[in-house]
Amino acid sequence: MNKFLKFLLNTLLAIILGTVGVVAGFAVNVFILNPPKDETYISGDLSIHFLELGNKYTGDSIFIQCGDYDILIDAGSRNESATTIINYVDQFVTDNTLEFVIATHADQDHISAFYSTKSREGIFEHYQVETIIDFPKTNKTTETYNNYITYRDLEVQNGAVRYSALDCYNNDGGAKRVYNLTEFVELEILYNYYYENQTNDENDYSVCVMINQGDNHYLFTGDLEEDGESHLVDYYKQNHGGLPHCVLYKAGHHGSGTSSSPKLLAEITPDYVCVCCCAGSDEYTDNIDNQFPYKVMVQNVSQYTDNIFVTTMIDENGNPVSMNGNIVIRVSGGKLEVDCSNNNTILKETQWYKTRWPSGV
Repeated sequence: MNKFLKFLLNTLLAIILGTVGVVAGFAVNVFILNPPKDETYISGDLSIHFLELGNKYTGDSIFIQCGDYDILIDAGSRNESATTIINYVDQFVTDNTLEFVIATHADQDHISAFYSTKSREGIFEHYQVETIIDFPKTNKTTETYNNYITYRDLEVQNGAVRYSALDCYNNDGGAKRVYNLTEFVELEILYNYYYENQTNDENDYSVCVMINQGDNHYLFTGDLEEDGESHLVDYYKQNHGGLPHCVLYKAGHHGSGTSSSPKLLAEITPDYVCVCCCAGSDEYTDNIDNQFPYKVMVQNVSQYTDNIFVTTMIDENGNPVSMNGNIVIRVSGGKLEVDCSNNNTILKETQWYKTRWPSGV
């Protein structure tokens, strides 16, 4: 090959490579770093699991897996639920490590499976936990609360770090407001007025969490009540431009009518709502309209979506059975899928709903 022809080929190759580089750089900048304002950008695989808890008592336990991170939010409803939670989570956690444990507040239906008993291994004993984030305030002095503190502190002695949610929001003492799970998925600890202020309602101390995945947002508020929700909405309007539209919302306080307020729902306009409860349980009241999930809660949410899913219900014999079962929300390749262990039937189409409210809500 003569020198001139070789020079031409090298020049042509350089032009081609340069053009490819420019186009690729433009695509990354436009579609990844700065997606068009009228389009949604989602990246990274994410799964969110709302667990059945193996008994007739309402409670929360939510397992989240993203990249190399395994996260557990709460461990209710009773200590016996620890076995159910561990058996489920062990299907996904291969290194016996939870990178994050978040305990939203000190009620037993959120923390009683964290500690061990003579007959049962709890979450803290079974797993190596790297970071514990929990409630800054509580009024509790119960045995359940004291057991939680004992086993939480043992976990810290064994290498975990513990921060309050207020530490995280303030980026104080090594804690972070935002933890990057992958390049495009983050765990954000939100501010709650009652991290710093006293209340007689334990539920309003709840740690509030947002998972951000590009333009998709997933909101978890524990048992935050209407008053706490109002403060949350106002604070984020005044300081952060407001709460975003949320693709997924875990119904506050198990679908109670005292949570999932119109004010909060108008801000987040959810597409999917998951309720962790034993639907129709008379654990707290015989009034069927005020049993989880409350009629008014379904009314409020239905203004935005009919995609309401419920973990468990109580059958005619008073026994817990699956409604949707373990509710799994998976987002992969930008596509969201609902995959429940029992069925994917939305609440309004279940026989339970049609029997309870034959004329609808």
